[in-house]
Amino acid sequence: MYTVLLVDDEAIELETMEHYVPWEQAGIQVVGTARNGKEALAKLTELKPDIIVTDVRMPIMDGLEFGRRAKQIDKSVKIIYLSGHNEFQYIKSALNIEAAGYLLKPIDMEELLVLLEKVKKKCEEEQLASEGGGWRLEKLLLRIVRETSPERRLGWIRQWEKGASGFLAHQSYGAAYMTLEPPAFRSQRAEGESESERTQQSSSILMADAAESARDLLKRRLDAAIVLETGPNTLFILFQGKPQHWETAYWELLREELLTVTAEGEAFATIGLSGPYKGFHLLKEAFEESQRCNEVKLYRQAGSVIRSCSGEMAKQTDMPVEGAAASLISAVQAEDAERVSQVLDDWFSSMRQERIERNFAVRAVIQLLTVLEQHFTSLMVGPLREQLLADHWKELSSLPTIAHYHAYALRFCSELLKAAAERDIDRHQSVAEQIMKLIAERYHLPLTVEDIAKEVFLSPNYVRTIFKEKTGETILDYLTRVRMSHASELLKDRSLKVREIAHRVSYENVSYFCSVFQKHKGSTPNEYRKLQL
Repeated sequence: MYTVLLVDDEAIELETMEHYVPWEQAGIQVVGTARNGKEALAKLTELKPDIIVTDVRMPIMDGLEFGRRAKQIDKSVKIIYLSGHNEFQYIKSALNIEAAGYLLKPIDMEELLVLLEKVKKKCEEEQLASEGGGWRLEKLLLRIVRETSPERRLGWIRQWEKGASGFLAHQSYGAAYMTLEPPAFRSQRAEGESESERTQQSSSILMADAAESARDLLKRRLDAAIVLETGPNTLFILFQGKPQHWETAYWELLREELLTVTAEGEAFATIGLSGPYKGFHLLKEAFEESQRCNEVKLYRQAGSVIRSCSGEMAKQTDMPVEGAAASLISAVQAEDAERVSQVLDDWFSSMRQERIERNFAVRAVIQLLTVLEQHFTSLMVGPLREQLLADHWKELSSLPTIAHYHAYALRFCSELLKAAAERDIDRHQSVAEQIMKLIAERYHLPLTVEDIAKEVFLSPNYVRTIFKEKTGETILDYLTRVRMSHASELLKDRSLKVREIAHRVSYENVSYFCSVFQKHKGSTPNEYRKLQL
């Protein structure tokens, strides 16, 4: 039985194809559906279909672009295009080499079944021509570990045993489930890029050549090995080997070597390792054990080899949030980044030690962030609002470990700290402007820093600091400059005596006024008056 992935943006047409085409009668199993090319591309690596049936006109990524990228990922996949009358000739000429077939909408069932038979025959010919049958063994093994029916699975196993010449039925075998993930604590993401998008993008880049590199390496290191890409950032390895090949230390070395050849240090790798199994009827059990062991990475700080994980049970219990939230609120208000970091370190460390189950852990993080959002609503304006009021459940659910949750929360709090600092900077600017306005209104009166501080309800020293920070000069220098500026204007009126002008700008001592004026303007008041008139 071959497998097919169905792609169409019209829900009704997709449902019709999935449920009303006699796929089983044609010897084909529907393994997945997608509503656009981007979604289908994400499922392609995981599902490894033999055939794709896709519409041409779709949003986000159309069928033509999807087909081109699908062929880059899997040259052997067969693509059948569905198109309307007005675009059919264009599709035929543009994709004559790549397409396995074309059908006009609405689909003629008889025509579809005839085309599927031709495509299946082409698949069979390629399988027979496939060197060593490795491609066929991988497809069969993928079906074995995903098949829910014991009867069908046994059928796949029998077929697999016939071709698995490198594996010995009487010898123990094991399973390794390897994931590559980007580091949790990284540099700032690009503007507008979500955490899940960045993780997925990094994963796809990391895994581009990982499977092929792993195959080459493991062929040299183990007696027999098959490597499958079971997801966008996962490899499943079935192996047989010598006694030392079962040791954790051996796989630690392999893990480091695999990481070097696949990700060049840009990720961390985790390998879940099953115990030894005998009898290929237990292939699915071996796969599932290795997968469970890999999932324990949730509580790890970095990649490692994990085995014997059956006794490590996660707690389905709520994580206390109130204490951490109160401490974070206090730290953000004080703009204490070090304290914020320490509170999060302690809280997430406790989450790992308590082994909080994934969904409960995600829920706790969301509760924590929600409390912060509600308290700091005033900070969340403009672009920052979009950054902070994100879909936390969607973002966090895509992340692989508690270390990644930790990094997510830390980035969130860092944005709050940044907003709080900017708010205070704006507040300082406002204070400085109040002081300048006050001086503009009262420059002609005796005015001290203490008087100004009372008017803005701050301490004299704090007022001095803020004003110097925002204007670059002291309050006294600014006040003097304003008074001298007004004095300069008053000197243009010849009817006013210098003594009167000095008094009008709050100088009782005329000699001192003249001295200050000369210092600022470079001439005495009388000299200045002569120059201006």
